[in-house]
Amino acid sequence: MKKTIYIVLSFALLLLFAFETAAFIAKENTTYLSSTNKVFVAGDNMKLTFSSKSKTTIPQLFIIHSYGKTIIDGKKSNGKITFTIPTVYTKKTGTVSWFLIDNEKTVTNGTFEIIPNEKTKTQMENYLGPRSILAGGKEFTMMVAVPTDGFDNPKLENTPVVIKHQFLNNVTTISKNTKDFIIWENIYSNTQSGQILASTACEKTVTKEIETEVYPNIATDFSIYYTRNHDYADGNQITTLTTSLIKDAYNNTVSDGTMVVFHITTKNNMALKTFGTTINGIASGQILHPDHPDHYTVKGYITGIAKSNFLEIDYKPILSDFTYSFSDYNRKLTVGPLNSFMGQLVPDGIKVVLKIFHDNQLISSLQEDSSKGMVQFYIPSDFYKEKKYRFEIQTLGIIKKTETKNYVYNK
Repeated sequence: MKKTIYIVLSFALLLLFAFETAAFIAKENTTYLSSTNKVFVAGDNMKLTFSSKSKTTIPQLFIIHSYGKTIIDGKKSNGKITFTIPTVYTKKTGTVSWFLIDNEKTVTNGTFEIIPNEKTKTQMENYLGPRSILAGGKEFTMMVAVPTDGFDNPKLENTPVVIKHQFLNNVTTISKNTKDFIIWENIYSNTQSGQILASTACEKTVTKEIETEVYPNIATDFSIYYTRNHDYADGNQITTLTTSLIKDAYNNTVSDGTMVVFHITTKNNMALKTFGTTINGIASGQILHPDHPDHYTVKGYITGIAKSNFLEIDYKPILSDFTYSFSDYNRKLTVGPLNSFMGQLVPDGIKVVLKIFHDNQLISSLQEDSSKGMVQFYIPSDFYKEKKYRFEIQTLGIIKKTETKNYVYNK
């Protein structure tokens, strides 16, 4: 008997627990989503509608969007609560998560999707780079295009996009479908230099052309030549060094501004340099004639890239002898006139060096520039107080040694 009573009481408690649980769930689920649309088009008016049996409170809607998070208040009418999604969120595609909050508790939650608006005019974003490449077919520029709707949302996957690019007389058309919102295409250079023009089109939207410059490739070896008015070492005229037409391996003329360095080695192994930059593939540099007979060896370089042949240049003396005279008790030395190869006076500015010796030791070295073929030196007694001096005169590669001159020191 007691066992039967225990079983009946246990069954009654179980029914009571089940009833209370059902009542609790019903109470917790008095509000639920009644609208069925889970996909919206960007820019449309978006609303979520909930049915509610509650007569007291109005819950709030908490949404999570790629633009941010916000809480929306709803409007209740005839047992339904309507939440209008703010416009700033409706224009951006993606997944939106929502949570219905009542008394700081989540009543229900869900998600909806915003897709691109295909009714708006398609827009295109183009990127092309690098904007300069080298000829030869190994380098390329990449065209990247992003088609978007009127709200700047990427179009749906597999949206067809047409790429067109032109080089010289060739126009190439390629059609590709978007993948991960973009399309891209590598456009390789040709063996010729020039300009690549590229554009894209999607639906009825066509972009402007974008350019990539195809420059000549690196230079190949070249030749050098020289021109001059005469071959005399007068220290005045100019020798011009000129390159051949410099090209790359694909027969393109190298770009303007390519620097050529002319290395010059003299007979005494002195190193000289002059520079030139290419214009229409040819570079030139200038060197001043030496003021003494010399032999120049010249070689041109485009540093680290190309080189030229060796060039040999000889400079002959413009005179074989010159005169000099002493005056004013040997305190004044006059050199000249200095005559050039045709008998004319040498150009002004020819250097004449005078070395002064006493007892075969060099005491001083003086230098003067010629004027109208003449040079004068003064040996002041205030500085040169010895009784005897000997001199060496150097000019235009000729050295003359004088006899020892006697001097009287005047107090």
